Amino acid sequence: MVVVAAGLGFWAGRTAVTPSTDPAGPTAAAVLVSVSQQTVGRGFAFNVTVSQPQHSLAVNALRGVVTWVGSSGTKKPGAVLYRVAGVPVRVVAGKVPFYRSLAKGAKGTDVRQLRAALVELGYLKLGGSAFDDATVSAVKAWQGELGMKRTGVVRLGELVAAASLPGTIVLEKKALRPGDVLGGGERVVFAPTGEPEFTMELSSDQAKLVPSTATITIRHGQDAWKAVIAKSEQTESGTTRLILAADDGGPVCADKCTSVSGSTESYLPADVQVVAPASGPAVPVAAVTTHADGSTTVVVVAGDGTKNDREVTVRGSQDGVAVVDGLTVGERIQVLGPSASDPPTDSAPAASPSPSR
Repeated sequence: MVVVAAGLGFWAGRTAVTPSTDPAGPTAAAVLVSVSQQTVGRGFAFNVTVSQPQHSLAVNALRGVVTWVGSSGTKKPGAVLYRVAGVPVRVVAGKVPFYRSLAKGAKGTDVRQLRAALVELGYLKLGGSAFDDATVSAVKAWQGELGMKRTGVVRLGELVAAASLPGTIVLEKKALRPGDVLGGGERVVFAPTGEPEFTMELSSDQAKLVPSTATITIRHGQDAWKAVIAKSEQTESGTTRLILAADDGGPVCADKCTSVSGSTESYLPADVQVVAPASGPAVPVAAVTTHADGSTTVVVVAGDGTKNDREVTVRGSQDGVAVVDGLTVGERIQVLGPSASDPPTDSAPAASPSPSR
């Protein structure tokens, strides 16, 4: 009775509790409540860590003061990444790193990559592997567009080769800050490799609140990605590390992983749903009887005080409240007292036996 009374106290904060005053109705020990519309469910807010493996694309080969730095993200061929002493460092498509200065007479794969970029940018009509007069003219035109001196020569350090463009380029902002002096040799341009990993690290107390069946919604800008717990492991510090994946086992970000691969590590907000939300007619859990055959019923009290056991389906429960199918908002149900099928007493009409409550 103490437990039931506590549950009713919780219910009283959500809906009106109406003691019966009908002499023909339940006994004095019975308590009636009105069915109300409610939503049950439980969730928590945590941060998800997104880790992206990176590989170096180029080592800075220019010397001088950093005068401008772009942002990490998706880049197209010819995009300027940063400037040293006003000289722009550009990215072009290519699998071979640029390892020398390029001028008239040079030949090779690096020249082919340069010419392909000049064709794509509209400065040259045909590709090729020779740095000829047409290439010199195209380079001068490109230099003029960038505000550079028209030399027709591409110095070592001015170009960075990326295997695929458009693609994500990551700049090391700790080494690339306007005003800093570069001496050459700094690893400053990276590209993501592999798939981003989504993890959640919880304390021992937090981990107890999150079951393995929890559903997780990760927010990134306008996107909301659904995730599940694919694996759980203990860290050396005693925390629990949850590795997340999409329902199909793939990456959480699916086909939008490039939008989160602009840094080696970032954090995204996430909603962890541990009790699935359910909305509908709600009653105190204490009003629901579970029978030996697994069926569940509540005692419905009509306006004239008559009682009937009605079978219901529990869709969800939380904090002493159950959302059920089989009732209508506004109906009255009995929380305490005998059921409609309990044996007769001095204050209740006779009825056939039923499974014990």
